[in-house]
Amino acid sequence: MSDRQGEVWWGPAPHKADPAYRPWLIVSGDAHPFSAVECLVVGMTTTEHPDGIAVTDGDWIRGGSDVAAYVSPWYATTIKYRDFDDQQGELAPGVVRKTVDALHRYTPRPTEV
Repeated sequence: MSDRQGEVWWGPAPHKADPAYRPWLIVSGDAHPFSAVECLVVGMTTTEHPDGIAVTDGDWIRGGSDVAAYVSPWYATTIKYRDFDDQQGELAPGVVRKTVDALHRYTPRPTEV
């Protein structure tokens, strides 16, 4: 699988009582140990939350959203490519970089003792 970092795909939303789908931003690249079959993703939403990253029309390299879109960098999971349904588009590298930086703030390295 080629590097798909920055692509936005619709896929299953875990931890929902009823089956639900949402857009997912791929944040992993070819360095992922199973990059041929799965990827690390963060959720996207139409609801503004504190620490959510607003996605503007100019942030889309291709595709886009008819409504306000936000990346939720704290909502991370792994999804197999086969579970994606439709590609919504692709986001600019700057948005992906901002998302990955935010994700790292939620996963700080422990201090050495």
